[in-house]
Amino acid sequence: MTTHPPSPTSLATEGNCSWIVLRLQSLGDDDLLELDEDDLAAASDQRKERDWRLLIVDDDPEVHRAMDLALSGVVIRGRSLAISHCDSAAAARARLIDRHAPVDLVLLDVVMETSGAGLNLLDDIRADPGTQRLPVLLHTGQPGRAPESKVRQRYDISGYLTKSTVTRPGLIATLDSILGHVSEL
Repeated sequence: MTTHPPSPTSLATEGNCSWIVLRLQSLGDDDLLELDEDDLAAASDQRKERDWRLLIVDDDPEVHRAMDLALSGVVIRGRSLAISHCDSAAAARARLIDRHAPVDLVLLDVVMETSGAGLNLLDDIRADPGTQRLPVLLHTGQPGRAPESKVRQRYDISGYLTKSTVTRPGLIATLDSILGHVSEL
C-alpha cells in the first residue's frame, strides 16, 4: 500500500464545532500518516475563506451595531458571515481597492459624506473591472433622495432596502437571495 496524507476536501461549521471532511488514500508499508499543525492551520484558513465576506458601508455607527446584532450567528447556505465595516465611501473605496481582502457583497448607504456619496461609490465599483460584478445591496434611510425605481434604472444593484422598513428576517432573506446567486456563478 502507498501512504499519502489525507487532504481536506470540504469544511463546514455547526455552532462551535468545525468539521473537516478528509479524502483518504491507501497507505504504503513504509509511509507514515502525519497531520501537522500546518495542515490544520491550512484547513482552518480554508474554512475562513469560505465565510461570506460582507462589507457594510454607512456613516451611522448605530447602523453598524444594528447590523452586527441582526447578523450575529447567521449562516447563509452553509456559510457564516464575516462582516467588515467602513464609515464612509472614501474608506470603502480604499478597502475595495485592496485585493488581498476580497468582499462577496457590499451593503451600501446612499447619503454619507455627501448626499450622493454612496451612489458615487457605486459608479466607481461598476467602473473597476475587479469589482464591477460585486453584488451591492443599497440600504438607505432617505429613499426620497434615491427612489428605488430610479436607482434600479440607473444602477446595477442586487437589492434595495429602506432602513425604516427593513426587518431582520427581510434582511436575511435578501442576503440569502443575493448570495445564492453569487454561489451559482
